[in-house]
Amino acid sequence: MKQLKLATLIAVAFASAPALAHITYTDRNFGGFSGLALQSASITNQAVSGNFGWADATDDDFGDSHKGRSFRFNLQNEANVSILATANATATVSSIDGLLPGFSVYSGLVHLPPAGADYDGSDVSQAYLATLPGPTKEGVWRSLADWKVGNEDGTTFADLSTLLFQGYAVDGSAANYGTAPGIVGDGVADGSVTGAFRLAAGDYTIFLGGADYDAQDVNNPDFSSSYGASLGLTVSAVPEPESYALMLAGLGVVGFGRAYRQRSNQR
Repeated sequence: MKQLKLATLIAVAFASAPALAHITYTDRNFGGFSGLALQSASITNQAVSGNFGWADATDDDFGDSHKGRSFRFNLQNEANVSILATANATATVSSIDGLLPGFSVYSGLVHLPPAGADYDGSDVSQAYLATLPGPTKEGVWRSLADWKVGNEDGTTFADLSTLLFQGYAVDGSAANYGTAPGIVGDGVADGSVTGAFRLAAGDYTIFLGGADYDAQDVNNPDFSSSYGASLGLTVSAVPEPESYALMLAGLGVVGFGRAYRQRSNQR
């Protein structure tokens, strides 16, 4: 009976895996922002599979996009964008606390309905990955660089969606996210991280995942657990050049006044 039960569970898991791995923005669309005024939005009640997806995607063998959550937003004008990712123990009924979040921001979107959803295992995605140098790839996701992914309708590499890397933010330090070169974390692995970006007008994708590199050990009892997560986004206008000039002029006046007072006191 135990063997039959195990075989049944494995069959169910493999049958459901492709659907789980599709990349969509369902219930994770922040919408559009003018970029000309202060605007904020948040998306809660989300969950990330495993606590290692973002960190694993920093390697040369890339990462499984199923281990992250995709969000989207649109800027109508250039703007300053602040993004806050936090662990959330009550995000779903089945999720647990303890996420160490890392996220990356990309210009561009994956395929949207009515087109088929992109995913790692599509024929065109696998064909593209096979042309890349280095080790065999675990998936399509790259936390620190551009990446491509396609759907079942894709027949050539021109059909792939392209996500262009804009920046990242990650919770903690190399003690949790690993030794890939060039990563700078926020220094405190407390389940929260904020990143600030200046972005041009256009469509953007945020990919959120776990930043605990060692959690990908299959002996980890929470290897397949869902971790609660929330994401907040604040958009503010980029100051006009005239504003910068006035600010610099004001700083110059303050500096001149301070120097004048110091000379007067020495007389």
